Amino acid sequence: MDAFFYPVLLAGAVSGAAAAFLGVFIVGMRMPFIGTCIAHAAMAGTIFASLLGVHPLVGAVGFSILTALSLAAIPPQKSRLDTNVGLAIVFSLMLGLTFLGMGLAESGRGDMLALLWGSILFVRKGTVITITVLAALLAVFGLVFNKELKALLFSRSIAAATGIHERFVYAGFLMLCGLTLALNLEMIGGLMIFSLITNPAAAAYQLCKGHTAVVLMSVLLGMFSATAGFLLSLYWNLPTGACIVLVSTLIFAAAAVARRLMPQLSNQ
Repeated sequence: MDAFFYPVLLAGAVSGAAAAFLGVFIVGMRMPFIGTCIAHAAMAGTIFASLLGVHPLVGAVGFSILTALSLAAIPPQKSRLDTNVGLAIVFSLMLGLTFLGMGLAESGRGDMLALLWGSILFVRKGTVITITVLAALLAVFGLVFNKELKALLFSRSIAAATGIHERFVYAGFLMLCGLTLALNLEMIGGLMIFSLITNPAAAAYQLCKGHTAVVLMSVLLGMFSATAGFLLSLYWNLPTGACIVLVSTLIFAAAAVARRLMPQLSNQ
């Protein structure tokens, strides 16, 4: 393999690991559409930043963090608004802003639509370094707030009642989620990264028992999905993002079948 592809493989592995780590908590909290909501916020930010002559990454990060904080501001124990309903409202807003920005753009709509699918082949060395540092920050956050994140998996309301600063941890988690999705948007794409968040984590929940095992398995499956999808696209000349989605979906299907066939998994 040409040395040109080594950074691409590394970027795919890091992105897959980070997205799958986030997926453990997003899937565990039964809010899988957080990922696609924040991804569309990053897309809207990128488009409006381009329209205003600002660096696209600034808009992507800004909109992602703003969306994350908006979602975290909905207190489940005090609001009549269910978290998923609030998520749907914010998602519809970001979707509307995305297409509004495309409509206002006089040129470059092809590049904007490319954000849906990503272009991992054109990843830059600086981007690889940035997403690696962010992945390390995400891992540190998970270790430091491990107890709080486990409580959030069970129930935000109960976590708050027990004295845990759940809103702070939840907001921090969503902000890191926003940063991760914004920085990976150009490589993986707004639609494709959704599969790396949900499928490896869902497969890990099928195969493993215990929080630590689920996290490790999800990260490994996320890395495998991204790298295997890229290699398939490279050797068979297929769209990279589509291959990543298909690999991660097949992994979940295999995990679901394995759970049905293996008694020790079915009893978990």
